[in-house]
Amino acid sequence: MKDLLKICRRYIMTAVLTICFVLGINILFLFVYLIRENMYKSEPYYYNWRTERLAESLAWDGENYSLFPEAAEKIDADYAFAMLIDPEGQVVWSRNLPEEIPLSYSLNDIASMSRWYLKDYPVKVWEHPRGLFVAAQPKNSVAKYDMEFRISTLKSFPSYLGAYLLCNLLMVFLLSLFFGVRLYKSLKSVAGGIENLHLQKPLNLPERGMTATLAQKLNDASILLFRQKLALDKRDNARTEWISGVSHDIRTPLALIMGHADSLEQNSSLDEEGRKEAASIRENSLQIRNLISDLNLTSKLEYDSYPLRLVSCSPAALLRSLAAWHMNNGLPEQFQLELNISPELERVTVLGDADLLTRAFRNLTTNSIRHNPKGCLIQIRAGKCRGMTEISFFDTGRGIPVAVIKTLYRPVSRPGVHTGQPEEKGRAAEGKTSRSSAPAAPHVMGLRIVKQIVEAHHGELEFELQKDVCHCVKIRLPIQEPEKAEPEKKSLLRREKPAAPRE
Repeated sequence: MKDLLKICRRYIMTAVLTICFVLGINILFLFVYLIRENMYKSEPYYYNWRTERLAESLAWDGENYSLFPEAAEKIDADYAFAMLIDPEGQVVWSRNLPEEIPLSYSLNDIASMSRWYLKDYPVKVWEHPRGLFVAAQPKNSVAKYDMEFRISTLKSFPSYLGAYLLCNLLMVFLLSLFFGVRLYKSLKSVAGGIENLHLQKPLNLPERGMTATLAQKLNDASILLFRQKLALDKRDNARTEWISGVSHDIRTPLALIMGHADSLEQNSSLDEEGRKEAASIRENSLQIRNLISDLNLTSKLEYDSYPLRLVSCSPAALLRSLAAWHMNNGLPEQFQLELNISPELERVTVLGDADLLTRAFRNLTTNSIRHNPKGCLIQIRAGKCRGMTEISFFDTGRGIPVAVIKTLYRPVSRPGVHTGQPEEKGRAAEGKTSRSSAPAAPHVMGLRIVKQIVEAHHGELEFELQKDVCHCVKIRLPIQEPEKAEPEKKSLLRREKPAAPRE
């Protein structure tokens, strides 16, 4: 709503400033016009040939009247006619006098025409030594109006002008405020609708006024999104229920298969080949069980149905436990595991689910072991980077093909290699093609669980590519503030939906 008020304030200020600017321009042009007219009237040509000069150009030599040639040209060019009326009211001299103009005038006629018109001719009079000089301009060339002002009015004109301008500005402001309030009310419902649309709430905006079309489109979009949400929820529920049902149905016969395979493997009456086959059945059944477990876990993480047990965890302790687990469970001889933890990380804690974080770390190391049967060096480095805990998993094996990374991020609406790396790395991974064949399902499933666990902890996952292959996977987790760390206090919280990777 603050943005809406800001729009209305700008709208009102723009309207007021625009009108003030227009008024100022008009006043400026008025002054320029008045100054121009005054300068024009003061020009020598205009001054020399006004009525006074024309009257002075008419001379009497005792018998006849004579007019200066220049004055005669001026009358012929700019005036309709000119005449001289003697004190008895008789026309004693004229030039270009029309027939409709009388040759005798009374005092009332002279008073009327000097103030207004003579037969619709606007006239100007001037005193002459032998009477009254009259110069008439063409019809419909000059308008005469009677205007009288009291002296007190003229003296108070500046204050009247200020009050007039103030009233105009106040009127402009009130009108701008009125239209701004109307705009605010129209946009308020639309802004509220957009907020509710963001929260996936149904809309029923009034479709009237200047925002009627926008409100109608928002209502239609709300209905469309609501229907899509119902369809997605129905599909997600069906998928989750199907996965849970299939997992439940498979576990019982799978447990029997593993039990019988273990019994056959331990049966001394079988030959060596039979015991190897039984061991192979048991190992593959174990992989199937782990795959089902991974499928259930990734489904719960994807649909926010896995409860996070958040505690203060030490990344250094989790990594040491991971290394000990590999050693205790018999790390094959062809593999070497190195763990390098920075001293500054020893006192650092993160807020997370210890079991899930251990699962993510173990998935990365077991992937290196599973997909490099000839052996490799596995290095785990942990330290601080950009104010976060950074854990790097590196191996010298064949690495992760870029096709696997593309498959991992394909469900995301905005593809990228990881949630925290720069855009250039994301495009680099998307644009390159893999030299290897399509990855096995457990490979993608394990990495997808790693990605979901990192996102659930608001962390960043980065795949470093070298020639279309990733040999180093980095996990960054937010460091817990010391004053907020409560190592012994546990809480059962539902994780927030992580934001999609930025383009």
